[in-house]
Amino acid sequence: MESIMDYLEMLEELVENSRTVPFSSKISLDREKIFDIINEMRMNIPNEVRQAQRIIEDHDKIIGEAKSKAAAIMKEASMQAHDLADEHEVYKMAMEQAQELMEETKKNAREMRLNSMDYADEILLQTENAVRDALSNLDRFYREIEDEFIQTVNVLYSNRQELRGNKG
Repeated sequence: MESIMDYLEMLEELVENSRTVPFSSKISLDREKIFDIINEMRMNIPNEVRQAQRIIEDHDKIIGEAKSKAAAIMKEASMQAHDLADEHEVYKMAMEQAQELMEETKKNAREMRLNSMDYADEILLQTENAVRDALSNLDRFYREIEDEFIQTVNVLYSNRQELRGNKG
């Protein structure tokens, strides 16, 4: 799969290697080749969107794993506290440790969730910026192509008018 920049380079190469229109600075472009490149670009743009979706899924997976680890730690702490319940002093210590462990687990889970959200946001921002840049480049390119076609049509019309004026 090629990147947007590769497609832009292909379009630039097509423009650079195009034949010039006699007696003008205009060029003749192969419409089919241009539309083929544009269609390929359209088909490949959604890959960034799919990448963003995978990032979101990874985010959800990280949060799920953190919750699973927290549940396992809490279950283990609960089992340890139950085992130590026979002796009052040991039971008291176990309850304190379990509470600390639960707080630590909650804190770690919260930090992991926030970190994964920051990471996903950063990747989504990069993807968003890449898509915006590609869209901006496409818009500029489409305007340039449209301007070239309009100029070509105007030259052709002018040439026809000159031919008619010379015959009549």
